[in-house]
Amino acid sequence: MPTVVQRQLSTKKKMPVMTEEHLRSRLDDFQDLFTEARLCIEDAEDAMETTYFDEEAETAKEAVNTACAAYTEIIEELLGGDGDQERANLVRRSNGLKVEQLKGEIELTLKGGH
Repeated sequence: MPTVVQRQLSTKKKMPVMTEEHLRSRLDDFQDLFTEARLCIEDAEDAMETTYFDEEAETAKEAVNTACAAYTEIIEELLGGDGDQERANLVRRSNGLKVEQLKGEIELTLKGGH
């Protein structure tokens, strides 16, 4: 019985490669999420030492998590199917530092809060 399952799995079609148009759309969405996360972090920093800080910090943390998840999904989608390592690396080189920047900024903001 296991050999039947293995045969069925091996005959499955590979996932299609992400088109350039779809990649551009996903990267545009990521850029929008990145910008929104940066604005949320700024709002949290502005609210530091006020009663609104906790709420703004939580909103910023959620926005950072959403942007980071979108970036990770793009990379995973590129590596799925036929495994487009070249385009995944291109996306990493052009956007990986943005993700690390968000993580660092939110961490500093949260440590600086009350």
